[in-house]
Amino acid sequence: MTNYQDPETVLTINNVPVKLLHTETITSEGKIYTVRDDSDTIPVVTINAPRSVVDALEADNVVATADVMDMSEDFQVPITITTNKYSNSITNISGSIRYVSLSVEDEAMATFPITASVSGNVADGYQIGQITLEQNQVRVVGPKSEVEDVKSAGVVVDVTDADASISTNAEIHLYDAEGRDINLDENLTLNIDKTMVRVVVLALKEIPIKIAVSGTPAEGYRLTGETSVEPGRITIAGRKSALESVSSVSIPSSELNVNGKTKNLVKKFVISNYLSGEVQLAEGEADTVKVTVEIVATEDEPTE
Repeated sequence: MTNYQDPETVLTINNVPVKLLHTETITSEGKIYTVRDDSDTIPVVTINAPRSVVDALEADNVVATADVMDMSEDFQVPITITTNKYSNSITNISGSIRYVSLSVEDEAMATFPITASVSGNVADGYQIGQITLEQNQVRVVGPKSEVEDVKSAGVVVDVTDADASISTNAEIHLYDAEGRDINLDENLTLNIDKTMVRVVVLALKEIPIKIAVSGTPAEGYRLTGETSVEPGRITIAGRKSALESVSSVSIPSSELNVNGKTKNLVKKFVISNYLSGEVQLAEGEADTVKVTVEIVATEDEPTE
């Protein structure tokens, strides 16, 4: 019989979350579960009840649960829907889906070293120096199939137009075998999700290479005073305060001794060996310098 003063009507509520019960029955066996196809959210719940009841119900009053102890062999967990008030007055309540679909597999853990890289270009006249990490590895826990997809971990620091060193708390990214960023969903857990990174930014300066010659050529030979240094200038990198005190780099005379020589002295030097510990060769700068000291026979001198 229809109650004309309080007729039955229909209430629809969208996107009702489903709470999973007794999930420890899965995790206690060293396995891990993930929800498939967003099936832990019911797209539409339909309620048939008297208008007075429908008018009093809100989305928060709908309770949906799925007990893992009732899970089928193909990992389907039946959904139970009720309300936390007026449940005895409801004629019918149903959802547009009936099961939460799970994927169940072994839990896995792996540890990866964290590599650091930069994006962008520093300001003109500067280059990147040493990069250091506060934490140098990350532990990843999750479903075995997803953990096995992870091949590396890293952080990226933006250095665009930087003219000073940078310290930042950088987010850790996971990458697959192709170097693609892996989406960090709730299935994968990291023991840390950020780490402090310090990127040293060094200033650049061009300086000349100076040489000194010692000794005396063999009898009948002399120095012409002509020398060549290839290249004659190099670019060095360092902190601004360190560069201020460096105006040149010198190869000492002890390295260019011409005692007893009868022909040109030609030597190659690793120029970085002659730089102070506070500066270094700029990135891409050649480290080998060729020095030529010209020696001629005195008999080759023109006579008046």
